[in-house]
Amino acid sequence: MNSTADKTAAELERQISQRLANLPDVDASMIEPHVEGTRVILQGSVDTVFSARKAVLGVRTVDGVHDVESHPTLTGNKDGASGRH
Repeated sequence: MNSTADKTAAELERQISQRLANLPDVDASMIEPHVEGTRVILQGSVDTVFSARKAVLGVRTVDGVHDVESHPTLTGNKDGASGRH
């Protein structure tokens, strides 16, 4: 039996959340992973398209993930800047 087949959705979500938290330039607190078998759906907010892409690529490196679907909302708050003075 394959060890990745034995992973529960909760275990996989925990590993995905941990991986997202370790990615530089990605605010993982704003991203929610949902696991459906070996497929992961990412929902939430990201600052830039670059951050969204980085999250997808990071999640793909988690053992047991075969497909990643991403539905981000872009905030545009690059580097925490809220506007000009």
